[in-house]
Amino acid sequence: MKKYALLLATTSLALSPLSALAAGDGSGMVFGVGVGYDQSNLDDFIEGTGGPSASSPDAELGTDIYIGFAANQSLTVRFGHRRFGDAESEVFNGLAEVDLEADGFYAAVDLLFPVTDRFFVGGTLGSQGIDAELSAGGSSVDDDARDFYYGARAKWLLGESSALTAAYNLYSFEVDDAGEDIEYDTLAVGLEWRF
Repeated sequence: MKKYALLLATTSLALSPLSALAAGDGSGMVFGVGVGYDQSNLDDFIEGTGGPSASSPDAELGTDIYIGFAANQSLTVRFGHRRFGDAESEVFNGLAEVDLEADGFYAAVDLLFPVTDRFFVGGTLGSQGIDAELSAGGSSVDDDARDFYYGARAKWLLGESSALTAAYNLYSFEVDDAGEDIEYDTLAVGLEWRF
């Protein structure tokens, strides 16, 4: 009988962090929106596929919308749609322009650690898919890709059910028959609500 009591006590102690995580402060569904500056490597991609030298594209605005579940203020699982900012690069000394448009769905896990009662920092690991369209001179090529991405994330609680978020993410997508990956560096801000 003592063995069963000891086993029961040990099991309940081992599972208590999990139950606290599942029923922790701030648990529930989340909804979020964000906007970010997406810096692509379109110039390197053009040159890496055997194209001419190209100008560096400017960072452009992209958008993010997601839903998910928060186990507490530190652990969130998100599913969303990301539209990357359109990238434009000039080739042949400005005589022609190459455009890149990309968007797709993703799944991500955020693990944040409290710095204060209202400020959290940590990281994100996710899997992002994209449908990419590369167009130049009236013709276009479509391709899709999926790969893992990672980044740093911060959250400031604004109240009981809302927060301001900031993130820096790195994306890299392998494209068929291309010698260079499509890459994005993203600096983003957003708002998140829990319900």
